[in-house]
Amino acid sequence: MTAELVPLRTGFDLAWTGFRRDQVRHYVRHVEEELRILAVDRDAARSEAASLVAQLEGARTENRRLRARIDRVCRTPITVDGAGERLRHMVDLAHAEAEEVVVRARALGEQSWHAARVAEAGLRRRHSWLVGEVEARHREMRAEHEELMREAHERVAELVGQAETRRRELDEEAARQRQRVLADFELAMTTRRAEATRRLAEQESAARDRVARMIGDATRRVEILCEHRDRVADVLRTVQELLTRAAGHVGLPPVPEQRAFVRGGTADPRCAPSPAADEDRPVAGVERFWPHRNGGRDGRGGTSPQEPVGQPGSRS
Repeated sequence: MTAELVPLRTGFDLAWTGFRRDQVRHYVRHVEEELRILAVDRDAARSEAASLVAQLEGARTENRRLRARIDRVCRTPITVDGAGERLRHMVDLAHAEAEEVVVRARALGEQSWHAARVAEAGLRRRHSWLVGEVEARHREMRAEHEELMREAHERVAELVGQAETRRRELDEEAARQRQRVLADFELAMTTRRAEATRRLAEQESAARDRVARMIGDATRRVEILCEHRDRVADVLRTVQELLTRAAGHVGLPPVPEQRAFVRGGTADPRCAPSPAADEDRPVAGVERFWPHRNGGRDGRGGTSPQEPVGQPGSRS
């Protein structure tokens, strides 16, 4: 029985939070079975010891009965002379048998008592050893559990520290990435703003150039028109003089003087009439005197007085 219990089977698989419950339950059930067997053996030894004690008590009772009987027989001493040979022999046999029974009963009782004491001591030692083994194993399991829990807490603390460090690294990397993105965005916006400013400046410069060209073109056209007007005014003045002379010869009333050319109801300061010209409009009846001069044009390449003068866009 001792060889079956020692050594105890304690090959547990380690888990994260301790031992596996099924193995611990199996080990506890096994120890409980061993303790039940030990209790049964103890009860059997106690029963056997009780039986031996009962037998010893019976032997002692029988010994006392025989001693009492011998004492009764011996109270009235029998003389050797008065007793027969046979009776003396029977008494000797009885004494010898009584002594033998007493010795045998005493030896049997002592043997039974010693066996019971030995069995009880063995059972007590076995029980104490098993209890000590269970307590030692319990202490070992508790120490292993505490060690595992300590290692688990240290591992968890280490993992938490690593996770915190990694989180800080990721936060710093995200901050750096955000700064790079913001810097790239600012650079892109600055570049786009500069490009837009450059384009606006180019467009403004181009617009100014176009406006300057348009103003220059308009100015040149106005100058050309003013030159045309002056030439036409000269022609008209000449024609008016001719008409006045002709009217004086034929007896017609003098030609009234014409008003100064006004564009849109407002005199154009850029095309103010020359001091010698005081008329810009064609006069009725001039066509009769004009065709003989360069086919409708003056000798200087001016426009015909039949064409409206001072209208930009009619002729450039």
